[in-house]
Amino acid sequence: MKEERILVVEDDPDIAENIEEILELLGYVNIDIANSANQAIKVIKKYRPDLVFMDIKLKGDKDGIELGEIVQQMVDAPIIYVTSYSDPSIIERAKRIHPAGFIVKPFNTNDIHAIVEIVLYNRRTNALHSDAPKAKAESPYLVTDAVYIKSDNAYERVNYGDIYYVEANGNMVSIFTKNKNYVIRKSMKDMEEKLPNDLFLRVQKSYIVQLGQIESFSTKEINLKSGAVVQVGRQYYNSFLAKLNTITES
Repeated sequence: MKEERILVVEDDPDIAENIEEILELLGYVNIDIANSANQAIKVIKKYRPDLVFMDIKLKGDKDGIELGEIVQQMVDAPIIYVTSYSDPSIIERAKRIHPAGFIVKPFNTNDIHAIVEIVLYNRRTNALHSDAPKAKAESPYLVTDAVYIKSDNAYERVNYGDIYYVEANGNMVSIFTKNKNYVIRKSMKDMEEKLPNDLFLRVQKSYIVQLGQIESFSTKEINLKSGAVVQVGRQYYNSFLAKLNTITES
């Protein structure tokens, strides 16, 4: 019996069951199945899998590549893509998250066996050689707890904790903070790069929020401590949910 936990993310129940049966034949007993991005996120939060089989063409608002990026923010688990598509553009997109491998449909027991054994062996080996704590990546900036925003002819210090949210307005952005609001000529992409991604997250095409300011949220909107209400974009919700520690009934 093999103890590693494996998650299969596949919206075709027949294919999911086929992968599960093969893994069971190979001695793996801790297998979970998710048929959507939302379900996958819930399973990952609850069980922290050691390996993820991911269908690239998932139904819903995120495909397997977009979901893979979210998974990598949540857990240090290799991803094996399962696909019937060999389109070079899909492969190029998938390469950006450095998957552990690909399985092309139709597959057989030997295909699954070979890639699972190799990927999990590499994972165990890497774990043995990474006992030393990793150094935290250093910020390129001298001040790491604040940003300086130009207002009139001077740069004003604004602590990250005092920023509530950022809102896009054409080719300008409004930065709402504890003491005052700023309107500057910047793109949302520029703001994402300037604000640390462990504290801020884009939750809609036009909004970036400071995670520490969130009071409550639903699938459609976020209530901030300042009293502001920010809409959540459907395509951003899974990334947003993955950043938060949540407790649910299931």
